[in-house]
Amino acid sequence: MIRRSLTAAIAAMAMTTAPMAVADEGGSGAELGLSERSPRASDDFRHSPKGRTFRVRFDPESRIRLGAAASGARKENGRITPALELHAGISVRRRYAFGEGPSRVEWQFDQRVLSGFVAPFARPFGDMPSFDAVLYGAAAHRHDLAPRIVLPSSPPLSIPFPFDIGFDGEIGRVTVPRALPTGAADGGAIPFLRVSVARATAFLDPWRSNHPGRSLEIGVGVRYDLDVYGPQRGTGPEGSIARPRLVHRVAPGTAGSLRFRFETQDGLLSLDTRAEVTPHWTSERTWKLGALGYGRVERTILAINDEPISLFLEGSYRLVPPALELAALHDARASLGIAFGLDLTPDPRVKKIQPRSRRIPATVPAP
Repeated sequence: MIRRSLTAAIAAMAMTTAPMAVADEGGSGAELGLSERSPRASDDFRHSPKGRTFRVRFDPESRIRLGAAASGARKENGRITPALELHAGISVRRRYAFGEGPSRVEWQFDQRVLSGFVAPFARPFGDMPSFDAVLYGAAAHRHDLAPRIVLPSSPPLSIPFPFDIGFDGEIGRVTVPRALPTGAADGGAIPFLRVSVARATAFLDPWRSNHPGRSLEIGVGVRYDLDVYGPQRGTGPEGSIARPRLVHRVAPGTAGSLRFRFETQDGLLSLDTRAEVTPHWTSERTWKLGALGYGRVERTILAINDEPISLFLEGSYRLVPPALELAALHDARASLGIAFGLDLTPDPRVKKIQPRSRRIPATVPAP
C-alpha cells in the first residue's frame, strides 16, 4: 500500500513540474524561449472533477486550418458580390532562447505552407475560380533583452539600440481577384492574375514585447511580381488567358511596410494587420506605385478534444497600377467565417519515445 502511494505521488509531481520543452525534440526550456515570465506548461491545461485533462491555451500560429467563410468582394463595375470561400493552411511556430540574464536572446520563427483560400463558385473569367494562395511564407523575430550596437573602435564603443529586428518573406503567391482590370477607353474587362514570385522584408520592432506574437514591424524590402493579362479586346478569345501579356514589376528595396501583430497570453485571440506601399520599376520601362493591405482577427470559441475551433474576420485590399491600355485595378474583399484547427503545439503530456535500435546485438560467446 505504501509503495503504491509513493508511486502515485511521484507520478503526480512529474506531471505538474514537467517543462513544456519535453515534447519538442527533448529540448530545454531555454531552447524554446520559455522565459521566467512565460506561463508554465501546467497553466496550458485544466483538470475536470473526473480527472480529465484538457487544453485551455493555444498557439494560433501552430495549427492546420480548414475553414469556410462568407465573403463580399468589389467587382470591376464597383458592385459588391457575395461568394463562398474555402480556407486552408499549415502554420508552425517555434521559439528558441540562448543565454541568461541581460545577454539572453530569444528567436521566434513562424512558417506557413500552402495557405490561402479559394472561392469555387466565383469565376471572374472562363472556368477559373477566384483564389489567393501562397506556397511558403516565413518570419523570424529576434528579441534581445539588452540590444546594442558595437562600433569597432579602440576601445570598442557600445551604443544602446532600442529595436528588435527580424525578417519576413514569402515565395510563390498566386492571386486571381474577383475584380478584373478594364480598358481605360472602353471599360471592357479582360482576364488577369498575379504571381508574386518572391518578397523579402527586413524590419525593426520598437515595441520589443516579451510575449510571443506581439510586434510592431516597420520594414523595407524587395519584391518581384508578375502580372498576367489576357489578350487585348478584339485580338483574342474572350474570357481566356491562353495568349497572355506579361508585365514584370520589381521593387529593388523600395517596398515600405508596416505590420502590427497582437495575441493574448492564452492565444485565444489574435490580430494581424499589414500595409505596404510599393514604388516599383516595370517592364514598360517606367516607375509605378502599388499598394497592399491585409487584416485578420481570429477568436478561438471552443475546442473539441483539444482541437480549436475559431471565428475569423479577414479583409484585404490591392491596388494594381495602370498598365498596357488598362486602368488601375482596385481589388477589395472581406470575409467572415469559421475554421477548424488541428493543434500542432508541442504537448507536454506526450512522452518522447526513443526510436527502436536497428543494430543487431553482438553475440556473446558461450563459456
